[in-house]
Amino acid sequence: MKSIHILIVEDDDDCRLFTEMILKELGCTFEIALNGHESVDKVGKGKFDAVLMDVLMPVMKGYDAIAAIRQIHINLPIIVVTAYRIDLVEQKCFELGVNDYLIKPFQKEELAEKLKKWTVLRQ
Repeated sequence: MKSIHILIVEDDDDCRLFTEMILKELGCTFEIALNGHESVDKVGKGKFDAVLMDVLMPVMKGYDAIAAIRQIHINLPIIVVTAYRIDLVEQKCFELGVNDYLIKPFQKEELAEKLKKWTVLRQ
């Protein structure tokens, strides 16, 4: 697989470790942001192929971070990762420019499919 660089924006340790494990298995590299503010800062300073964004974050909520990231990079793929029913967050996410979403807990294959769809990840 061609390696892609992902920003994981997740404050929950278990969810973050699970995502890290899957990304390693897929051959991806990644960085971590523990809150929305940190994610905006990292996107402004780094180069990522996609962002995996939890919407309920400390310091700056995911929705606010998504809006700020869109001001920096209009075309950077953002995939929301949420434990909430998507119909509760879907409209707001897509209005903010989110590309796609995953519902926690997700499977390795689901994440791989989303990354293939929105990045250059190829087998």
